[in-house]
Amino acid sequence: MNWYPGHIEKTKRQIRDLLKLVNTVLEVRDARAPFATSAYGMDFSSKNTIIVLNKVDIADEKTTKEWVEYFREQGKRVITTFKDEPRKTFLKKLSFDRLARVLVVGVPNTGKSTIINKLKGKRASSVGAQPGITRGIQWFSLENGVKILDTPGILYKNIFSKDLAAKLLLVGSLPVEKIDDHEVFEKAFEIFKRHQEIEEDFTTFFENFAKRRGLLKKGGVPDLDRAIRVFFTELSQGKLGRVSFERPDEINPEEQGQTRTV
Repeated sequence: MNWYPGHIEKTKRQIRDLLKLVNTVLEVRDARAPFATSAYGMDFSSKNTIIVLNKVDIADEKTTKEWVEYFREQGKRVITTFKDEPRKTFLKKLSFDRLARVLVVGVPNTGKSTIINKLKGKRASSVGAQPGITRGIQWFSLENGVKILDTPGILYKNIFSKDLAAKLLLVGSLPVEKIDDHEVFEKAFEIFKRHQEIEEDFTTFFENFAKRRGLLKKGGVPDLDRAIRVFFTELSQGKLGRVSFERPDEINPEEQGQTRTV
């Protein structure tokens, strides 16, 4: 993949320094792809780490429960949340120690800014559907004295696997308009198809999608390129129903070693 904004590498260097200032890491992941959205090649094992599975309201409920069980069996602390969950409920789940100094991390578009805003209790930073919207590194203080450090989204410089790139596309961490490898779209569709039990092939599916949406070229020919962009954009935003893109039993040990620095 060629898409890799320069600020991400700078952020990763800053985070390595900032880890010295914190005792807790809040890892925000997309509940639809909790493994793929840990793709930043950084090790937080020396800190008290809480995995936050965000966007559970647009993920498959049964699959999310499987992920929670998977992480807990590994001895990891994990909580779930969604955009409109009340702040009190969210803070109660976190149960921060009053001396907590918390670094919030995640790949682009996992809803990290929404989490920050919920922690602070008011709109504190820009929130949007575009990856990488938060550029600066900012401290926030909660009413109980807990210090929160926000960071921009981080990601691998080189996406080593087209399957991983496809999953990051599906959740919106890789922008549709930056994908220049058609095979990534095909892989993403295969993942969606497998989890939704769809029988149509790639071309048939997008031809029919284009017709249903009126995405047509001159002469009524389906505009496949436009259909692909619209479909994956809406899917990543949760507009096409609740769906997850990976399950714990699909992750093998070899992939685990590649995706994260353990």
